[in-house]
Amino acid sequence: MEPFLHQVASYIDKKYGKNLYRTSVIFPGRRAGVFFNAYLNKIITNPTIGPKIITISELVSGLSPLQIPDRMSMIVDLFGIYKKVTGSHETLDEFYFWGDILLNDFNDIDNYLVPAQKLYENITDLKQIDQIFDFFSDNQKEALKTFWGGMDPETESENRKKFVFIWPKLGEIYLLFKEHLVSKNNGYSGMIIRDIVEKNEDITNCTEFVSDHYIFVGFNALNKCEKKLFQQFKKSGKSDFFWDYDKTFIEDITQEAGKFIRNNIFEFPMPEDFFPDQETRKPKVHIYSVPGQISQTQVINQNEFYTKENKQIAFDDSAYVLADENLLIPVVSALSSRCDKINITMGYPLIKTPVYSLLKQLIELQNDSKKLDKEDAFYSGTVISILKHQLIAGDMSKDMVSEIYKQNKVYIKKSELKKDDLTTLLFVKYTNWRMMAESFMEIIRYLSNRLSGQEEENAEIQDEKNANPQKEFLFRTYLVIQRLTDVLNELSGEVLSISLFCKILLRHLQRITVPFEGEPLSGLQVMGLLETRALDFKNLTIFSMNSDIMPKRESSHSFIPYMMRKYFGMPVQEYQDAIYGYYFYRLIHRSENVTLVYDSSSDGLKVGEMSPFLLQLIYDSDVHPSVSHLNFEFSRTENPVINIPKDKKYQHKLLSDFKNHRLSPSAINNYIDCKLKFYFQRICRISEPEEIQEEIDSRMFGNLFHYAARELYSEFGSRQITSNDLDKTIHDEEKINKAIISAFASEYFKDKGKEDIIISGMNLLVQDNLNTYLKKLLEKDKAFVPFHIISLEKKYVADFPLNIEGETYNIKLGGTIDRIDCTKDGIRIIDYKTSRQVETKFSEFEKMTDSGNKKRPKEIFQALIYSEIYNRLKGDKENILPNLYIIDSLYEKKFQPQILKEKEKLIYQDVAVDFRKFLQDFLENDFFAIHDYNQTSIVEKCSYCPYNQICRKK
Repeated sequence: MEPFLHQVASYIDKKYGKNLYRTSVIFPGRRAGVFFNAYLNKIITNPTIGPKIITISELVSGLSPLQIPDRMSMIVDLFGIYKKVTGSHETLDEFYFWGDILLNDFNDIDNYLVPAQKLYENITDLKQIDQIFDFFSDNQKEALKTFWGGMDPETESENRKKFVFIWPKLGEIYLLFKEHLVSKNNGYSGMIIRDIVEKNEDITNCTEFVSDHYIFVGFNALNKCEKKLFQQFKKSGKSDFFWDYDKTFIEDITQEAGKFIRNNIFEFPMPEDFFPDQETRKPKVHIYSVPGQISQTQVINQNEFYTKENKQIAFDDSAYVLADENLLIPVVSALSSRCDKINITMGYPLIKTPVYSLLKQLIELQNDSKKLDKEDAFYSGTVISILKHQLIAGDMSKDMVSEIYKQNKVYIKKSELKKDDLTTLLFVKYTNWRMMAESFMEIIRYLSNRLSGQEEENAEIQDEKNANPQKEFLFRTYLVIQRLTDVLNELSGEVLSISLFCKILLRHLQRITVPFEGEPLSGLQVMGLLETRALDFKNLTIFSMNSDIMPKRESSHSFIPYMMRKYFGMPVQEYQDAIYGYYFYRLIHRSENVTLVYDSSSDGLKVGEMSPFLLQLIYDSDVHPSVSHLNFEFSRTENPVINIPKDKKYQHKLLSDFKNHRLSPSAINNYIDCKLKFYFQRICRISEPEEIQEEIDSRMFGNLFHYAARELYSEFGSRQITSNDLDKTIHDEEKINKAIISAFASEYFKDKGKEDIIISGMNLLVQDNLNTYLKKLLEKDKAFVPFHIISLEKKYVADFPLNIEGETYNIKLGGTIDRIDCTKDGIRIIDYKTSRQVETKFSEFEKMTDSGNKKRPKEIFQALIYSEIYNRLKGDKENILPNLYIIDSLYEKKFQPQILKEKEKLIYQDVAVDFRKFLQDFLENDFFAIHDYNQTSIVEKCSYCPYNQICRKK
């Protein structure tokens, strides 16, 4: 079928011939004008000057001396008028967002020629509804009463008082606001077009016009001002109107797609000698249901979509239309493997760019700051996010992140973040919005210069052609901030908060799109729905044909209730339905192949329903589309078992490593718990992921307890400790708290030399618990006096010979023993345990290395290895007594920390020979033997394993 614009171009060429340059052709959007020009160029065979091609907005702006200022400027002006009329003492912060709503309402009032004074009648009494709105039907009155019911004068709510107070003043605000804008030679779009149509009876006599004839092409829903403008052009006899529609939805009065066009073709008929091709042809329509928004793009990989790479595609051959413009990148990615040339007729939202995410993080940085030692400090999570950001990341930032993790700093002082020029710019605490705006622009200048390889500090950002896309994003953002700063600087005497500035800035940036540059008449066309107006394509694909997107169900905020909008002919949701219905049916009726795709997945409130337009095609049309479901079959399968064959190279690596470096009891326990974890840790040397530990978990609590206990007992030195000594320490709060603060400084803040740390928040509870546990420890130790300390948190390493495959190897067996003291009964090897489920008795050594035993006495195994190490170093002159100090047991009346073997207190020398043989046999025939490194069978251990993302077993 011949495209509509081609038909119009042929008619205009025949009718005006060489006088084309004396005509103006007006379109609803730019893209239609580009296609029209392309068709006209194909038709015209001789050199000639073409018509003037403009959009409706360009036509209106050419008829008025008024300019449309920045939206923020208008809201500021409206705020001034509002305060003058109401005498309100509200701040711009409080006014801004509903001032934005008022501006939208005023624009609708003017676009639809609504008498503002009548609209804003004072309706503070419900009884006035029947008097003032007696023209309403009973249902309309009831609906209006429902709206005003929330404003019942008997209800003393602040919202009601405020609304009742402001409503009768809105008419005056509206008039004064318009007068103020005119005094500045400004106006919003609705105001400008209303001013034009109300002042000019014969619009074509305006001096701004130079054309002899005006041709309006491809319009649909006209507001009242546009309709009046068209009437004036029609009355002049110097205009033609061309409407694009499918006669099926014109003839069916119940079809919403024809709601506006039926009236338009009657009121503004097309030329009598124009015979458009209106023959109804049934396109081949296929509907695809795909679970997942991005997954919709997989339709492109179906065979019927295949396009050979070298095939030349005409500009009106194929189009991919995105009802949801967030699909742009996925669609382009899917098409790039199929086609050489893609023309994108839509902008890329700035909200999706790295510069936007960076600004959001910088704003979040301000919210996550506090004073630390009278200096500004920033939350580490936000700092790390900024340092890792793609626009910031580099060698310097990588080192800074590592240092933050290493020191476990939850908040970082500003002075500690000043490493170079960029970090000095990034980490600043702003005291006012101007400082923030200037800083943001300075950061953008710096990043732009860095992308260009420039080092000049004061270099300006240039709008260069063919620039790096990131530079273009930076440039657009810079302009928005600069313009916003200029507007806000015009506020005299108004204090603007940083919070409001951030909200305004982000809202402005969300409205900005960065246009793609390309050849508009080459390759596959990728566009949004609005860009398709008046265009036709042979092959058409529309994505996101869902009920909440086609038509859009956006709830626009307004102070004007629904029924009043309805009565005064202002836009309501039904208008939106009709407009989208027209876009859809007009677009598909000349296509040969139509593919319609919708997301069938359900998630939360999103139900994954197809658009009502699809339902109409299926059940209420003679198109009879085919329907396919692209489902991705996911069957629940167990993750594959990971086994790493243990060969000679691993055996030699371990023997070599532990010949010079100590093999600790904890490493042996890790091996028994999960051989695969040991493989990742010791063979592959995969470090655990770094993270800031904000909350104190059981592991950190244990570290704090160990450190504080060492601090307390180190005060005694090597002298005999008596019961009186312990009592004095128990009652010395200063000494105990000093030990706790030292523990926090070293283990939590990773700063051993810092003594002036501040413990706050939930950590105060931890401090209190530590205080209680330490006192309990001292109290329980009174049962073992007198004793003296041999060592605290000291490393002990002993040689341990092994015979592997006939060869002798000496390895280093060692670890850090929490405490060793000497009592009248012997040498106590003490291991502090903060875990709750700890076994303190055993019967067989074999259970200690049983990896399948959930209650494996690994703590006993560790204590016995420590005892063996000490025995090798010091001999067995005195009894060696392995002890487990379980801190929860400190509360028990009968505290018994010594390990039991079959209910008898264990003296290590009694089992030393057997345990040494058992340990040696385990190391020779298991630990250093050639076996697979496999996963644990106890899934509970995987939940807290740092490597569970690798093996996916949790």
